[in-house]
Amino acid sequence: MKKNENVAAIDIGSHNCRLIIAKKNKNFKKVVFNRSQPTNLIKNLSFNNEFNFENITKTLDCLNFFKNKLDKFNVSKYRCVATEACRTAINSDFFLNEVKKMSNLDIEIISSEEEARLCLKSCKDYLNLINETGFLFDIGGGSTETTFFKNKPLHFSTTSIAYGVINLPEKIEIHGSTKIFKKIYDHIIFFYNSHKNFSNSLVTIGSCSTMTTICSIFLNLSYYDTKKIEGVEMQLNDVVKTIKNIKNINFEDLKKHPCIGNKYNLLLNGIKILEQLIKVVPIKKIIVTQKGLRDAIIDEL
Repeated sequence: MKKNENVAAIDIGSHNCRLIIAKKNKNFKKVVFNRSQPTNLIKNLSFNNEFNFENITKTLDCLNFFKNKLDKFNVSKYRCVATEACRTAINSDFFLNEVKKMSNLDIEIISSEEEARLCLKSCKDYLNLINETGFLFDIGGGSTETTFFKNKPLHFSTTSIAYGVINLPEKIEIHGSTKIFKKIYDHIIFFYNSHKNFSNSLVTIGSCSTMTTICSIFLNLSYYDTKKIEGVEMQLNDVVKTIKNIKNINFEDLKKHPCIGNKYNLLLNGIKILEQLIKVVPIKKIIVTQKGLRDAIIDEL
């Protein structure tokens, strides 16, 4: 690697687009730009399986902004990946072509297995705290990625549950809550029953905004402070108690909470999915992290 080469990772998620630019050499890495921007690409996808024009336009504008940042920072290498939204939509090819025309970015639609590998790699510091077996979950906008893993050497098995904080209410509107929560529960329990030999008391990594927000409320933070949240270990009982406290807060007060604000609906949707996980998976404690696949991409460039 060249001396002080700038590299970048772009993650086109179902709800947010994220960009990290880092200055790197063989022995050094420093993040010089970090941005997450909501684009709601997957919103309303449940109804006709197509990205709508408004969401495509918002995402294109965001990616044009990101491309300008790549140019400004003279980025020499980047990897731009897309996940569940682009795996699902029937017009994802149209979207990718529009991105190429407008910003000249090359996008790679990655599998759920590659997504899980990158997420695990981004959490490598926490994997060292887990002696043998563990569990990782990431509640996204359009899916929930769940992974059982064995450490030293690393081996993992993953499944993608097709419900996230954006599309959950859409799926409920179409199919009804009873059917949807049964589908989520059945998917989780089938996956867990295939991996019962992993452990009956799992140290778990929660890599999603649902968990970071729950953690910020558990810590009683006066504002959302990423440095205070990163790496916090929450016992399962603390998670359950915090969820109960959140559900007892009325909507107006949730919206006024400095760590929640206008994302309160997304938090409540994420909690509904997390509760299904807790019903099945024997979680001992959850290590909370904001790290994600973009961090692993930076390490690999």
